[in-house]
Parts: sequence; structure tokens; C-alpha cells
Amino acid sequence: MVKKKTTKKTSVPRTRNAGTLTESQYWGKIRSALRNAFRYWKPMTLALEKASRPSKSANKRIKKEYQCAECKEWFKRADVQIDHIIPCGSLRNFDDIPAFIENLTIENPKAYQILCKPHHLIKTKEEKLAKKLAQE
Repeated sequence: MVKKKTTKKTSVPRTRNAGTLTESQYWGKIRSALRNAFRYWKPMTLALEKASRPSKSANKRIKKEYQCAECKEWFKRADVQIDHIIPCGSLRNFDDIPAFIENLTIENPKAYQILCKPHHLIKTKEEKLAKKLAQE
């Protein structure tokens, strides 16, 4: 008979919102709210418009296509994301807020690029890995 090893889960203290949120959840909500508030930031929409063309799809419901800056393929809007060329950075405490907002709301449309979802995921993972290696 083989015994299963049991690991004890360490409980993260819930210090925010009357003891219902961890610090990570709290800052995640703020980061999400800020990103949502600036979702239609004009320089971002200008970058998106610059990467578009009238659709060549047989589907008449798709009016525009957008070109990925990495692979140069054309995609419908649901398959591309607007990427900050300079990452917004972390948001883990009050000191991070000014730099995060400044990087989130850059006024130059050239500070943004349009990436298909797979390439945006790759770029995000590379940035996280580089950040992790820099901390070590």
C-alpha cells in the first residue's frame, strides 16, 4: 500500500476588502479597471486603424482586417490585440501607479503595435521571463 503525500496549502492573508481579497487580487482589480478605462485610448485606436484594410474575406459581415506586426498575416478584429511596445510594467503597490498609468497612456500611436493573439502571448511570456531573470 502506497501512501499519498499530502502537502499543506499555505493560506495567503486576505488583507483587503474586509478580509475577502489578497493583495494580489486587490492590485489585479485595480490593474484591470485601469486597462478597461483606457481601452479606447485614441492613440491605440489610431495604431489599430493604421494596421487595417478593407476585408477581403468572403464573409460580408467582416468589414476590416488587421495585420499582425510580427507575422504580417491579416486577421479579423477578434483575433488581434493592441500591444504596448514598451510594457506598462507591474502594478503591485501605490508607488507603481504613476509609471503604470504613464506607460498605459502613451500619446504616440507608434508606441503600440497590432499582434495576432499567438504572437502577443509569446511576447508577453518573453517579457515575464526576462523580468523574472532580471530579478534573480
